[in-house]
Amino acid sequence: MVDSGTGVSLVADYSEWQARDYYQTYYSEVVLPDEQAVLAYQLEVMRAAPQRFGRALEYGCGPTLHRAIAAAPYAFRLDMADWLADNLQAVRDWLAADADNADWTRFTRFILATEKQRRIDTARMRQREATTRKVVRGLYVSDARWRHPLGRERLAFYDLLISGFCLDAIASDKRVWRRCMRNVLSMVAPGGTTILHFLHKCRAYKVGNRMFPGSNLAVDDVRDVLEELGFAGRSIDVQIIPCPDNAQYGYAGILTASARRERIVD
Repeated sequence: MVDSGTGVSLVADYSEWQARDYYQTYYSEVVLPDEQAVLAYQLEVMRAAPQRFGRALEYGCGPTLHRAIAAAPYAFRLDMADWLADNLQAVRDWLAADADNADWTRFTRFILATEKQRRIDTARMRQREATTRKVVRGLYVSDARWRHPLGRERLAFYDLLISGFCLDAIASDKRVWRRCMRNVLSMVAPGGTTILHFLHKCRAYKVGNRMFPGSNLAVDDVRDVLEELGFAGRSIDVQIIPCPDNAQYGYAGILTASARRERIVD
C-alpha cells in the first residue's frame, strides 16, 4: 500500500512488529466472529478425519495459542513454528505457565462449546489446556521463504499442517505467497491434510497503529495453488467468510481452506 500523494509505502516492516499489539488488537477482549468461524471450520475438518493425526504442525502461529488448543486432542504431537522469536516467546510463556494463566481461556471455552462438550467448567478447560501443553513438542524459528522451512528432514513429514493468517502476510507480492505456499506445504505428507486461513482481498491489515502487508488473495488463487502443489482436487474446499465489521482493520472477509495431499510436487 502506497500513499498516493507521496509515493511512500504505508506498510510497516516486521522489525516493527510487537506480539502484544497483535494480541491486544485481535484477541484480548472477545472471540471475534471471524475467529469463531475459522475455529469452527478447523474443528470440523479435524473431527471428520478417520483417525487421530500422528504428527501435526502449526506454521506461523504468531503469539497465539487458540489453534493449538483446538488441535491438541486430534494429534499425538504438535509442533509450532514462526518467523519471529518474540512470537514464540509468547507461546513459550503460556506453555510454561500454571493453570491460572487466563490469556486464552475464553478461546478454550468457545472450542469446547463448539465441540458440544456436555460439561464446560473450569476443570474441563484446564484439562484441555493441560492436554495442549503436553501435545506441543517443538517450537521452531522458521522462514517460509526458505525452500525447506524446517530443514530437508521435514519434507513430507506432517500428517496435519495448520496455518492461519501467516503466508499471505509475509509480503504484498502474490508471487512471494505462492513460493511460500510451495515451501511450507512441502512438509505435508502424502495423504496428509492442510487447513489454511487467509485474509480475503486484503492489501494491508492493521496491528496496533501500524499496517502490515497482505497478498490480496481470492478463492481462485488458493484453489489453483493447492491443485498445483499436489492436493487432490476433489478434496479442496475454499470458502469466504464475510466479516464486514473488520473493514476498519483492512479486510472484510476471511478465506478458509482445507485439502488432502495426493502427491509430492518438486
